[in-house]
This record gives sequence, C-alpha cells and structure tokens, in this order.
Amino acid sequence: MREEESPARTDGPARHLWQIFSTMFVIGLFTFGGGLSMLPQMTRVFVKKRGWVTEEEILDYFAVSQSIPGVIATNTSVMIGYRLAGMAGALCAALGATLPSFLVLVVVTVFYQTFVTHPVMLGALRGVRAAVAALLFFTVWGLRENTLRGLESVLLCLCAVTLVFFLNVNPVWVILGGILLGIARTLYRAKRGPG
Repeated sequence: MREEESPARTDGPARHLWQIFSTMFVIGLFTFGGGLSMLPQMTRVFVKKRGWVTEEEILDYFAVSQSIPGVIATNTSVMIGYRLAGMAGALCAALGATLPSFLVLVVVTVFYQTFVTHPVMLGALRGVRAAVAALLFFTVWGLRENTLRGLESVLLCLCAVTLVFFLNVNPVWVILGGILLGIARTLYRAKRGPG
C-alpha cells in the first residue's frame, strides 16, 4: 500500500531521500522571484518529469500552501516530501527548497553594497522579474483544465480576480472566502443527496 503512495521509492530509502533533497535544491537554486516562481518548476519536475504526484494533487498542495502561513514553495515542498517519504521526506524537501536561498542570501549580505549599486546586477534583476511573470502566466494557463471545471469554477475565479486586482481586497480574505464557499457547497450537496 505504501509503495503505491510513493512511486519514486525504487532504490531504497536513503537514495529516495537524496532524490527529494537534490530535486528541491536544484529547483530552489535556479528559481528567482520568490516562492510563487518555484511553482512552474515544481509542476514540471514533480508532475511531468518524475511523476511523483498528479497535476490535480499538486493543485491541491498549492491551494493548501497558499492558505496556511509560510512560504508557498516551502509549504508545497514539505507536503510533497511527506507524501513521498513521510517525515524524513518532508524534512529533506524543506531543506532542499530553502538551502539555496539561504546560501545566496549569505553571499548577497556580505557583498550588499556592490550588488545594489552595480548597473549589471540591476539590469539582471529587471530581466529576471520579467521572466518570472511569464513563467507564472504559463503555469496558470497550463493548470486551467484541472482548475476551471464548469461555469461555477470560472465564475468563482473571475470573482476572485475582481476582488484582488480591481477592488484591492486582501488575498487572504479571498482565500478564506474560497474555503468557506467550498465547504458550504460540499455540505449543501451532501444534504441535498445524489438526486
């Protein structure tokens, strides 16, 4: 039963934990622009390349990670690591996801004045921001089939976009509202029955 839940475990637990850590480390090392920018890489690696989780599962992990305190990429990493190898997998995934940022931050802190005043670095950061925006757009576009199912989902999505971008409602309230609507919808359908 545990083997079905952990499709990546093929060469023993130590190798499997190393795969989780190293995969998250590489994703963390080559992802710029904050936690959300790791999501496209996570989708590509965990769903399409390794097959460790399904697209629907990773959407659920993203939703839960966004709804709880902490960095979304680290939260998602911990949940995927836990699914694959229990608590040890969660720890390896969290360490792999955060260690690159920590190491780069140490270097940037030591050479802070050089980084913030150097024109080449400022240009590089502008380019990275544009690339991150494109990655996020294509991730959302790629996940639309599993997210926007039916008119109800499309309307909820449009309401959320309107509340956040046009009415400046804090995203936390929109997420909490989505949770409450989902619970209410489930309870209503359960009470109404299959008919």
